[in-house]
Parts: sequence; C-alpha cells; structure tokens
Amino acid sequence: MTNIISGQKTGGQYLVGGLDCTVHRNFFGSQIQSFEAELSVPELVSKEGGPETFCGIFIRAPAILEAGPEVQVLADYPVPSSRLLSSDSSIEDQTENAEKESKVIVAVRQGNILATAFHPELTADTRWHSYFVKMSNEIREEASSSSLVPAQVSSTSQYQQPRNDLPIYR
Repeated sequence: MTNIISGQKTGGQYLVGGLDCTVHRNFFGSQIQSFEAELSVPELVSKEGGPETFCGIFIRAPAILEAGPEVQVLADYPVPSSRLLSSDSSIEDQTENAEKESKVIVAVRQGNILATAFHPELTADTRWHSYFVKMSNEIREEASSSSLVPAQVSSTSQYQQPRNDLPIYR
C-alpha cells in the first residue's frame, strides 16, 4: 500500500501505492524475531474506549520510517537510533546516536486506508477492527452526501450481472 519501500529485493513486489509513507520491509527481523509489545494508542482509545495500550504482535513486521502530511500516525514503537541511521552517516554520528532512542511508526490512517505493522487479528482485542468498520462507515456517509455520488444506488444492482472473472459451475 505504500508509495515508497526500502529493504526490498531488486525486482521485488510491485507497489500498490496510495499510502504516502516510506516503509522498510521486515524492519524488525525475520519470523524468529517475532515479538509482542504494548503500544500506546490514544486515537484508538478516544474512538473505541478500552485500555490505554494495545498488545501488538509483530511477525516479520515492517516499520514506517516517514509519513506524509496527510497521514495520521496512530501508534509508534521505540527503537535504538542506530537502527534508523542511514549508511551515509559518519562513524562519529553513529557512535554518538547509538544510545539515543527514536521511534518508528507502526499504525497509520490516510483517508480510507488503515495500515498496521502488527497483527491485530491475532488478539482478542477487537478495537482495531471496530475502528476500521466505523472509519469505513464514515467515509461511505461522506461519499453519499457528495454531489458526485448518485443519490440512489441499488445495493443489489451489482449482483444482477454474472461475474465473468469466476468460473460458473452448473
């Protein structure tokens, strides 16, 4: 979903785009480095209630290194600054910043896109799912009030014609 990616093999996956972010694939390591972390989620708490934190389960997780101005950051995670230094940093800069802590972004929203670096579906906490459903409903309501969307669209009209992309067995 990102517009820019780092840590990808040459000729790797095609980018879908749409999310104004720079993402680093597998930032936290391979599957064996998977972990759980309590994340501060103030936006989620304000919309859905519940505890101040959410247990994020990170499996071969990416990290968002930069987010554009239209992107709302929903959660971040602390990492040593040395993890974020680019290869063009001097040795002195790397040594000086090695003990400092920075943060990477692990959950964002931009328009109708919600992205997390962790797996909310692997917990019993359904707040991210509820947040997404409410977000989708808000966007639908905004679109239906727009003059660009027809006032009445039959919810069954899309099902009246057969789908040509799927095999039909009779």
